[in-house]
Amino acid sequence: MSKKNDSTWKTEITRAERKERLAKQKDSSGQKKQIRGYNLLGRIVGIVVALIIIVALVFWLSVSTGILHRSVTAAIIGDQKLSVADVNTVFGMQAVNPNMWNMGNVFTEQGQQALDTELSFVDEDATNYRQFIRKSAIGEWQNSLSLYEEGKRKGFELSDSDQQTLEDSLENLRLQLEESAEQYNVTVPTLLKVTYGPGSRFEELEKFYTISYYAALYMEDYKQSVEISESEMQALYEEGKNLYDMVDYKAVEFVAEYPKQIDDESKLKIENHTEAQAKKMQADLEAGRDFIESAIENVENSETKDSLSSEPYLFEHSFRTYNGISDFEVRNWLFDEEREPGDIAILESTSEAVSQLVTEEDDETEDSAAQKFKSFIVVQFENRSRQDVLPYTTRHILISSEEGIETSDAKLKKKAEAVLEEYNTGEKTEDAFAELAKEYSADGNAQDGGLYEDISIGSFDEQYETWALDPQRQEGDIGLVKSQFGYHVIYYVGAEGEEAWKTDAATRILDQLVEEWREDLLSNTPVTVKSFGHNLVGKFGFLKTLFG
Repeated sequence: MSKKNDSTWKTEITRAERKERLAKQKDSSGQKKQIRGYNLLGRIVGIVVALIIIVALVFWLSVSTGILHRSVTAAIIGDQKLSVADVNTVFGMQAVNPNMWNMGNVFTEQGQQALDTELSFVDEDATNYRQFIRKSAIGEWQNSLSLYEEGKRKGFELSDSDQQTLEDSLENLRLQLEESAEQYNVTVPTLLKVTYGPGSRFEELEKFYTISYYAALYMEDYKQSVEISESEMQALYEEGKNLYDMVDYKAVEFVAEYPKQIDDESKLKIENHTEAQAKKMQADLEAGRDFIESAIENVENSETKDSLSSEPYLFEHSFRTYNGISDFEVRNWLFDEEREPGDIAILESTSEAVSQLVTEEDDETEDSAAQKFKSFIVVQFENRSRQDVLPYTTRHILISSEEGIETSDAKLKKKAEAVLEEYNTGEKTEDAFAELAKEYSADGNAQDGGLYEDISIGSFDEQYETWALDPQRQEGDIGLVKSQFGYHVIYYVGAEGEEAWKTDAATRILDQLVEEWREDLLSNTPVTVKSFGHNLVGKFGFLKTLFG
């Protein structure tokens, strides 16, 4: 066959096949058939599914990388937009803080379960811990931002030293994160994620630390600018003298002790006898008898009697504040505005006494130390005055038993007296005393030479304080005092500053003024919650973020 005929043959075949295809596309009337509908619908469904998959992948990537949490606004506070990551940062801080929730790293599966737990207390805005900590985190942001924005409006600036302190703190924080990550064999981003949530970076931590540090310093600057007058302090004193006065008095307790196995009639008999002894002492005092002498004669408890003889100062109380007296009845009687020097009373203790004597039989029982008895306290009022004492500074050397080793009182006293003698035979200077403190003191401040500065009334053991606050005390005085901690060799450095009652009154006035100022700032720093972002706070994981 020639090439020409071959080409013609192929052309005819192609033409015939084309006619056949066209014929199949026509219906019985000869018209072209319509394209079947399901092919178009299938294409649309396919496109939609593809788009859903793409959107889901993008959402998953944005969640897993934290981009979503850094991009979406959770709340607007004042002029500041806070992202989900910003709020999560404080959320994580509060959750892990042992002084707040101590829940550990909550941006983990286990942590999320803990956050879903129902609150153990009632809150009107939250039912579980996630909701409550979320509210608390936003509240902390509001507190800091209200101060931050006010400080900026007032032109407050950090000093160079404060700025350096902030930078050093941030660098230390960075190093701590790196060390922790290395310790747990994870990367820093992973550590940040499980602690402070998705999207959290060091930048979010730095932002909050910077704002909160600035806010704290501005708060202190404001406090320093507040002036409180003498008349304001005096007015507050007149409103509630009990808080600013102190009393001197003597007291001894008569305890109605009896064995555990006793009938009610015998018990009442012992209590009546004990009360009678207290009344006898009261009569002695009203007749002008010396307090300690009468107590020794009338108290029957041998331990109390020995203490009255050897350590009478334990029953003589000076510079006692209202809050420094634990027994409710004694405190209220002493601070009654009608009280006058020389007043005497028998007060039944509101907190029953614990026996000082334990028999061998009682000692074998588990609750031997818990046996309590009715007691009667004989009190003699001596004086009441305003707390006009100044903050004082002392050095001391504590002589006490070593941990786990019981040392007799006599040995401790002998050692304390030896230290005192070494001081008296030496240079007798403050520096010399400080060196002795470093060598002998069992207190934690030994290496500071036993120094305690600006001690306010009510801060130290009663016997220590009574010695230091003595109006006759002079700089350089040395003394030996026994307390519940052991023996103290004390060097009196001096006293200076403002009288205690003024300091307390000024503090209360300042606290009230600052509280009112803070409430005003908060009311002018509104919080606007963005529902989508707000709902993401405190959540971890794709499904939790999407559906939780």
